Amino acid sequence: MVRFLSRAFVLLVFLGLLGSATVPAVAQQDLTEEERSAVQAADQILRLAVDRQFNALYDFIHPDAAALIPRAAAIAAFEEIYGASNAGDVTFVSVQMGPWTWGVTGKEYPRAAAVEFTQPFTNADGQAEILEDTIYLVEVEGRWCWFFGSDPEFVESVVSNYEQGGAALAQGELFTDSENFLQEVVDDLDAFFLDVLSYTETQYESPGVVLVSEGTSAMSACGPAQTGFWAFYCPPDATLYLDEALMNQLIDQNLDFAAAFVVAHEWAHHVQTVLGFERTTRPEAWNELHSIELELMADCFSGAWARDAFGRDRIVVEDVEATMTFTAERLGDPSQINEYDQQAHGTAQQRVSAFMNGFNEGFSGCNIMI
Repeated sequence: MVRFLSRAFVLLVFLGLLGSATVPAVAQQDLTEEERSAVQAADQILRLAVDRQFNALYDFIHPDAAALIPRAAAIAAFEEIYGASNAGDVTFVSVQMGPWTWGVTGKEYPRAAAVEFTQPFTNADGQAEILEDTIYLVEVEGRWCWFFGSDPEFVESVVSNYEQGGAALAQGELFTDSENFLQEVVDDLDAFFLDVLSYTETQYESPGVVLVSEGTSAMSACGPAQTGFWAFYCPPDATLYLDEALMNQLIDQNLDFAAAFVVAHEWAHHVQTVLGFERTTRPEAWNELHSIELELMADCFSGAWARDAFGRDRIVVEDVEATMTFTAERLGDPSQINEYDQQAHGTAQQRVSAFMNGFNEGFSGCNIMI
């Protein structure tokens, strides 16, 4: 394993991500706005790594890299390399813009930022060395993204060595409106959040899920669930209650991913509970939030899951668009609901924005670091 880890240094994986960033020497240069933004992005990525915010770090990986390296494998590799390294402060030296080819796939990117840096570290033999290297960034929809690995053999070795530590997330198969649809969504959400929390101190446990058939009811620890309630999460019994009539209605209207969003939103409340967040009208501690804050965070968590599902080809852009239209038309609070009402979920625009923040930026778009 030590030999494997030392190889990670040689292969430019995420070497600059192993220490804290200093005030970049490159900042003294005459940089263009594009070059400056690339250096700032590199600095942000480095700081996420230093703070061990591995999910946010993964969310900055280029989509082409995320398609090859599952979240669980990447995060497990981050943990292993951080634990084995003793790296010092990173100093940025220069930045160059131009075409670049990623050695893992051979794909050329016409406009990449090559950010050169130096960093002291201790090698596998315990000797102090100075690393001089370059991290490559490519802009995707206004956001600079980095690449994991420099050749296919290394990426394959990371996946084979570390992926088994996470849950099995489905790849390349769209969610369908079949009779197994709900089970597909539940399994995917469960595997996703198990991976997300796997490297943290938080002990994740799967919630219960109860599908209430039309014309029937179920008794939760929070009260009865009867047809027409849509969906809710009950913290005392750690269970999601879903209205089968609503699920079927959305699926019949070809809004199957909107149904998945409803499930994901309630699942996010379970994750919030696991993380220690509480709903209150008078927040006084870090974990106490107004209802609207919890609800919009749950929308954002749902967007982060959707981002991951999109990267695994489980949903398409049209799914997201239809779900946001559904949210704008049917899920916003009516105008008479005060922003800090005990049941406030947010206006239609707030809810759409919260979901899209998660979809575009991952968990770092949710005002939380996991």
